[in-house]
Amino acid sequence: MKFSSYYNNLGINAFSISSVLKEAKFLTLPKTALILPVVAHREMVKKLADRRFRFVSFEQYLIDNIEHFYNFNERYLASLTPTLNALQFLCEIGVVKLKDDGAVIASALPFDTSMGKRAERVQRASANIAALVSGNAEVFYLNARIEL
Repeated sequence: MKFSSYYNNLGINAFSISSVLKEAKFLTLPKTALILPVVAHREMVKKLADRRFRFVSFEQYLIDNIEHFYNFNERYLASLTPTLNALQFLCEIGVVKLKDDGAVIASALPFDTSMGKRAERVQRASANIAALVSGNAEVFYLNARIEL
């Protein structure tokens, strides 16, 4: 799978990581690496951004939405470099700080409607994405069939 640089550029990647970290407060690096593969899947973001959706647990989400995980490993591998680039950028502009084997939000990137509909959906989904990736990373990696 190709991680399109037009659809998934540094701006949307940095905004996505910032928005999720704002909700989660702190994520280890393995958990942070799960954000962009989620954001890269349009239907997953659409579901997580729906105001009627309530996140219960990763396991329940996986059972109810198994189709969102059929190529998760490919999305994960394709997003490793963009994740590191976005984290480096966010650190350089003072939005994120790396500490204790993870990332913490220092100051959130503000959302503006001129950023577009996709950024708006990511912003609306950020609390649910944070809940999805905040659980046990080993369980997520195993059940999403991520090959390390």
